[in-house]
Amino acid sequence: MKGLKKITTMAAVFMTLVLLVLVNDRGANAYDVNATSTATVTVTIASKTIVDVTPENMDFGTNDPGSVVTQYTDGGLTLSQIQIENLGSTNLTYIWFNVTQPSTNPFGTGNNANYDPANFLVLKNTSQTSYWFIDRLEYNATTNYIYLNTPANTVSGAFGKIRNANHEFFWAINGTSSYCNTTGNTLVVGLTAHNETQTGTIDLTSTDVDITSISDISNANWGLADGVTVDGVQYCVAVSADCTKLRLYRWNPDAPGAASCTTITQQEMTINNGQKVYPGGSVIADVQMHIPYGVPQGALNSGTLTVVASAE
Repeated sequence: MKGLKKITTMAAVFMTLVLLVLVNDRGANAYDVNATSTATVTVTIASKTIVDVTPENMDFGTNDPGSVVTQYTDGGLTLSQIQIENLGSTNLTYIWFNVTQPSTNPFGTGNNANYDPANFLVLKNTSQTSYWFIDRLEYNATTNYIYLNTPANTVSGAFGKIRNANHEFFWAINGTSSYCNTTGNTLVVGLTAHNETQTGTIDLTSTDVDITSISDISNANWGLADGVTVDGVQYCVAVSADCTKLRLYRWNPDAPGAASCTTITQQEMTINNGQKVYPGGSVIADVQMHIPYGVPQGALNSGTLTVVASAE
């Protein structure tokens, strides 16, 4: 009887081990599918326009006056482009830019806090070869240039420089009206650059100039010079009524006179040129900084590049 009990006990242990092996083997394989059930998932996305520019900080480092700076850093990255992304749910139809500008003429003040580095930014889309200022503000000269010959009917005080890194181009407003935004006046810009090694166009009565008519755009403060050639590229140029300021713009359809400019249409002032940027999509822009001559040493206060988008 004791032998029989022992055999029975061993058999029970063996069966237990077999069951454990079977159970473990069952767990290692997929379960048999005997039934299914489904649940419907729905969500509605709100209409939301979100545009994002990355990186958010562009440090162009330490450079000489008259420099063209082709790269910037952000943290550990070295880049020459920015990316504008559609993070929202609407289609972006137009994307353009604004930049901050100096509130007074900074040149000749000796105070680098008066300068705005965003005013030095140039930009293009990746299919273009030329860079343009976004919305470059220039002031008239605060002192006479003894070597500059201006037209006989130059409006009093209405002359100065357009500064593009180590290229400077002299300008003057010629006309009979002391309000420089008046139709009939003309903007005269020298075509050959002035810099350390060449005199450039200093005779604005010569043939080496671009002459553009100024039109009244029903704006008390600004007129429009449509299609002004500066350093080989064309701009829409807003001329202030008091003759103290010029705004050269290519990427800001909010600038004065942009709606009337035919040389560069408002659509062409957008980085996507009217091509829709769908949710989750992006466009890339190439950027440089063109530091003019005549900027005092030391760190400048930060400027701001703003990306603006319209959506449908």
